[in-house]
Amino acid sequence: MKPFGDRPVPLTQEQESILGRSRDEIDTPALLLDLDKFERNATRISSFLREHGVGWRPHSKAHKSPQVARRQMELGAHGIICAKASEAQVLVDYGIPSVLIANEQGRREKYDRIAALNRRAEVITCADDPVHVEMASAAGIAAGQDIPMLVSIDVGMDRTGALPGQPVLDLARLISKTKGVTFKGVMGYEGHLLTIWPLEEKERQSRDAMGRMLDSVRLVERDGIPVEIVSGGGSGTYMTTGLVEGMTEVQAGGGCFLDRFYGEECHMEDEFEYALTVVSTVTSRPIPTRGIMDAGFKTMSDGESGRPRPIDRPGMSLEYLSAEHGNLQLEPQAQGLRIGDRIEWILGYSDTTTFLHDHFVGLRNDRVTAVIPLLGRGKLT
Repeated sequence: MKPFGDRPVPLTQEQESILGRSRDEIDTPALLLDLDKFERNATRISSFLREHGVGWRPHSKAHKSPQVARRQMELGAHGIICAKASEAQVLVDYGIPSVLIANEQGRREKYDRIAALNRRAEVITCADDPVHVEMASAAGIAAGQDIPMLVSIDVGMDRTGALPGQPVLDLARLISKTKGVTFKGVMGYEGHLLTIWPLEEKERQSRDAMGRMLDSVRLVERDGIPVEIVSGGGSGTYMTTGLVEGMTEVQAGGGCFLDRFYGEECHMEDEFEYALTVVSTVTSRPIPTRGIMDAGFKTMSDGESGRPRPIDRPGMSLEYLSAEHGNLQLEPQAQGLRIGDRIEWILGYSDTTTFLHDHFVGLRNDRVTAVIPLLGRGKLT
């Protein structure tokens, strides 16, 4: 049985009992991960970036699993991204050597935790305001451990980030001369470009967006401040941002799993495989045109980023999800559906589905070879 990752997470007795089952023997609803497809997707991203001299630091928000993160590092990542200090704690506990918390922090206590983590690994965080530097400095001095920091730059998404130019230089200068913190570089996320198409237009807009950040990098470097990290990009732009000269790392993570948002809206499904699915069971057939399954919105999301799509079920569509039920609309060719039939679903958006589950059920050749706990689930602080 081929292992998944070099450091499997201890399992409960119930999770252990799933190992070795065939795909059809898995109880439902369940979150399935085809490990071979996942690894091919991850290798595609990693290889592309390596060929263009750019590092890979995938975001862990889709999987919340240190075991998956370690496998991504085996496949070429040099570090991992997360959103919260508590998620960074989980990653560091399982041996991830470099973690970027790609968010600003709003309370001193967060920086105390980050300073403590830096005794065991590199844990970087972001600033887009002098207040962040002040809090991080106080925490770093108190802990006797410098906190590495990036200046976050707004490259057009209109979310977080300092404005390009002088505000970035001012923050870089402040971090460089302040005790308790260390200036490492900059990051900017062009998430507003993920769905831009055709590819040529995405390339143009990616160059423009990241060009704002790189102009700021040159300004900082002319001031005599070294810029080690220039971070950005996502799964929907790795193929364009990864070509921008001056980028040192790209943050693409969700493409390793693929879902309808990345596959269809970001135009990735021609080159990537749908590795992450949910399997459900039909529990009721009240009328010919309706089926009911045991997967509702506590199992998978049905939001703005995309509706789940049944695999190999012509004439079937998802009408709506309630808490514990999925209501299926059946055209004539699908009305042979029976109670006990299993339906597998391509997810609308992986990020809003995975955190609903305790673990991935990892498959190779339709047999369970790994159960992968989502240890970062519920880590929100």
